[in-house]
Amino acid sequence: MTVYGHTGTVQGYYTYAFTTADGDRSMTSMANTSNNGTVNTVLAGTLEAAFCGVDPVRNSKVARSGGAAFTEDIAPQVVRH
Repeated sequence: MTVYGHTGTVQGYYTYAFTTADGDRSMTSMANTSNNGTVNTVLAGTLEAAFCGVDPVRNSKVARSGGAAFTEDIAPQVVRH
């Protein structure tokens, strides 16, 4: 499937916006972070999931063995109480 769109990055944000040529399917994604490869990989997974039906968790390079879900702390320097 061919899609048209773009990605964008400014300090603190990643964005994705894509659509099919006929406009029947479109998607936008935004993450409130930047300089984080894991988050960027997950956003790319949303693109594949939206247009190709690919399971972003199962096919992600960041998926752990056995397909178990996990949470990555993207701000380990922040103290949480």
